[in-house]
Amino acid sequence: MNINKNNDLPSNKILCFEQDLDGEIWIGTDKGIKIIYNPDNVFSTVNDFESKVYAQTILVELGGYYQHLLEFETVTAIAVDGANRKWVGTQKAGLFLLSDDGTKQLAHFTTENSPLFSNNILSIAINPENGEVFIATDAGLLSYRGTATEAGEVHSNVYAYPNPVKPGYDGYIAIKGLVRDANVKITDIYGNIVYNAVSTGGQLVWNGKNFDGKRVATGVYLVFSTNSDGEETMVTKILFVN
Repeated sequence: MNINKNNDLPSNKILCFEQDLDGEIWIGTDKGIKIIYNPDNVFSTVNDFESKVYAQTILVELGGYYQHLLEFETVTAIAVDGANRKWVGTQKAGLFLLSDDGTKQLAHFTTENSPLFSNNILSIAINPENGEVFIATDAGLLSYRGTATEAGEVHSNVYAYPNPVKPGYDGYIAIKGLVRDANVKITDIYGNIVYNAVSTGGQLVWNGKNFDGKRVATGVYLVFSTNSDGEETMVTKILFVN
């Protein structure tokens, strides 16, 4: 088997590759990223040597113009988190966080706007249990507390932390054990919705505030989540004390 420029790769210099949660193969080269959407054909060959698979390009809009995804960057590392988002490391431009399909740039970390030691990223690894992203650069290793955790096919041991939420706490509350991309609603005991969002992988992070941006009142709050069958169920409770 051989995959090269004849399979629509922009370059024969492949620096990294990663399979995402949908089974697609993301390939990092010295001329950006390509994706193989049909990896099942990778062992089917044209002439007993060249694979039948073809690498596809993602077009992104920048300043009103379309260009290939990171086509001017040398992509050195790719990692996939629990929400199927792509963490992409480059040789000179730092670290990118892309949406699951790669069409949206969710974040861009460099030495100028983050604690990165260097913009030369060597490798990336993600802890699926808590979403922590480990980033190796040519100047050292650091980690970033991500929000996406690995998700199961069904809700499993769903819990919120911290719980109870005590007076003076103004950090985030993490709701873990959800199915992937679950639609989550948080209500008071009377059924009034105070917050709703889609989980990031198997986790939802909430700042404890309602739609008006105010901390919710003292009381018990119910967390409802829609599973893969489309059924909504209460999965846990959160106690707020002000």
